[in-house]
Amino acid sequence: MRKIFSAVAAGFVAVPLMQAATVQPVAAQDFVRIATAGSGGNYYRLGGGLASILNEDVEGMQATIQATGGTVENLDLLADQEVEVAYVTGSVALQAYENTGVFADRPEGRYDGLRAIATVYPNPQWFVVIDDSIESIRDLKGKRVAVGMQGSNGEAWWRQIMEHLGWTYADIQAEYTMHQAAIDQVRNRQIDALVSPDAPGSATIQEIIDTGFGTVLSVDEDIIQHMADQGLDYPYTLPAGSVPGTDEAIQTFASPVTFSTHEGISEELVYQITKTMFEQKDRLIQVHPLAAYMTLENALDGLPYPLHPGAERFYREQGIL
Repeated sequence: MRKIFSAVAAGFVAVPLMQAATVQPVAAQDFVRIATAGSGGNYYRLGGGLASILNEDVEGMQATIQATGGTVENLDLLADQEVEVAYVTGSVALQAYENTGVFADRPEGRYDGLRAIATVYPNPQWFVVIDDSIESIRDLKGKRVAVGMQGSNGEAWWRQIMEHLGWTYADIQAEYTMHQAAIDQVRNRQIDALVSPDAPGSATIQEIIDTGFGTVLSVDEDIIQHMADQGLDYPYTLPAGSVPGTDEAIQTFASPVTFSTHEGISEELVYQITKTMFEQKDRLIQVHPLAAYMTLENALDGLPYPLHPGAERFYREQGIL
């Protein structure tokens, strides 16, 4: 269940769309709330595209997206059954399921009902410096650092990094920003560095580099190894020429993004969501090229908890279970 993506990012390659099949109606007026993250981010764009497709293609379904603080909040929303599906980072989701890491103090068993639908794409950590005296994450002590929204995957990862370094938030000047807010901070020279996950080909990273102030660096080797030892994170290489502003390969770590649900959702509803998501993949790619990473071959890689029966039914039909 914990196979992982290849550690080397490849370019976006669209795969052929499987033969379309008639979509059966779900129960009358099934409401599907899709928890994403901040508006404008990858989760938000993919969720918006999926909601539109579900509304158009599945009779009786009414899907909406919900902007959130990201992975940690999404896991809480799923555990409390306040949303039907959500995008989460696999390694942080595993912590929730096992009551470890940032979830160690949460009620035991709160996340036992989490269920997986599919692995969607790899989510690498980015280390971008604005202050050119910074050469290592260890040089961030005392600096102004954007670490992501509170409750996001990025902030959870930063806590793990600090634990490894023996730091606390007193050792940096934390800025809980991401996407457009972080870009504006770079443009205005209000931060010295950004340490945050985002997808390969990130538009946010591209815009930061385009300001003329940001440079992408590799993450410290011992930090990569520390994160890889925790669960589902793994060493990841952004190939030479694929990162704006540098011709060098960037070494970092990544985690699979998991499209998730909970055990309170019916088998039929999750089956229809899974089926539609894969059969209409070409339309999702038009919304965001990251959808090209979502393949049947990778769908079960790095899952942090059991499959939902509805997703399992679909994969059995496709012959991969």
